[in-house]
Amino acid sequence: MATPTSTLLGILYWTLGTVGTSLVCLLVGLVSIKAMVHVTTEIKEFDRIRGDGTAISLFVSGFIVFTGLIIHGSSLNPIFQGNVALAASFINVSRFLVVLVAFGVSLAIGWLFYKLFAKVELFGVDLDEINQSPQAVGIFLFCYQIFIGLIVHASLSLPL
Repeated sequence: MATPTSTLLGILYWTLGTVGTSLVCLLVGLVSIKAMVHVTTEIKEFDRIRGDGTAISLFVSGFIVFTGLIIHGSSLNPIFQGNVALAASFINVSRFLVVLVAFGVSLAIGWLFYKLFAKVELFGVDLDEINQSPQAVGIFLFCYQIFIGLIVHASLSLPL
């Protein structure tokens, strides 16, 4: 029994939409990591993890988890969708805006938490001490990537 052409075409459009959405969200994640580096000025993330295999593996592991969350969310609700080659029907603008707003909100919340913990020293903990250990910096980067991955995944999973 042959597979109908419309089914194959639908699978092709879904695949292209998922890949396109994943690439856009990965770019958002990379921008987020760069922004986090500028917010956490006392922590020298990439200077500290260079040369430490454990710290680098934590960073890469966080990026793998982040990528998995992005691909899963992109598979459920791609930004790029439809089967017509018109921009208005091919790009889900509202989904894209939700991803961008979630990105902005996550940066604001991340900045606020950093300021609260680093500057106010809640619980008597100085976050700048993270900078003393490459493994601690690696864990910090790992957790941040999971944080941003969950935020973007949630924005892709929201019903619109």
